[in-house]
Amino acid sequence: MKNKWRYLGGLLIVVLGVGLGYLSRPKGVECANLGSCSDLPKMVVNNGETGVFAGQEIEVPEISLGDEQLTTKVLGEVANVQAKQIYVSLEKQLLTAYEGETVYLETPISTGKWGRTPPGEYTIWVKMRATRMEGGTGADYYNLPNVPYVMFFYNDKIPKIAGYSLHGAYWHNNFGHAMSHGCVNMRQIDAEKLYNWVSPLTTGTVTYTDAENTGTKVTIF
Repeated sequence: MKNKWRYLGGLLIVVLGVGLGYLSRPKGVECANLGSCSDLPKMVVNNGETGVFAGQEIEVPEISLGDEQLTTKVLGEVANVQAKQIYVSLEKQLLTAYEGETVYLETPISTGKWGRTPPGEYTIWVKMRATRMEGGTGADYYNLPNVPYVMFFYNDKIPKIAGYSLHGAYWHNNFGHAMSHGCVNMRQIDAEKLYNWVSPLTTGTVTYTDAENTGTKVTIF
């Protein structure tokens, strides 16, 4: 009975959220994350909750920000930020990060099922240590607290409010195959490594770009 009410409650939230989302986002743009359809994403840690994915309850890893050593860097200490570039291959389900001509990271990823990850040239505009992601309907409904190491990206066709990002995923281990609702899923260890490398350079649990701390470019093809 508890699961039934949780499911019905989640379905109602989705219906209401989708309605608000259609009013607030540009026509024809799908949201990768329901929570950002009606508002910009927020840094959120929800310890002690249970996640939902593909009709199953998922154990949610706890995040203790007070125990973490943030990998912060002074802007002047990092050379040639503009040399960093991320490439995401939809065909190969592979992410490759370059610094100049040197490969910093290459790892299997999971992009959106049914072509939900749009190809294009993007820029990371904010990094968050964690957030909640929610969306889908029926058996496709998901509600995932504590999504880790989130790097949101956008361009002139896919606005910030659409909620597309690179992030860690604890709810599946099927990397190398499309699994998401539009975001780029990564193994948590790889997401952490990428998060601490990309720009904007980390200044806290949430880091926005600005004129001096610009975002890394992401090419999805």
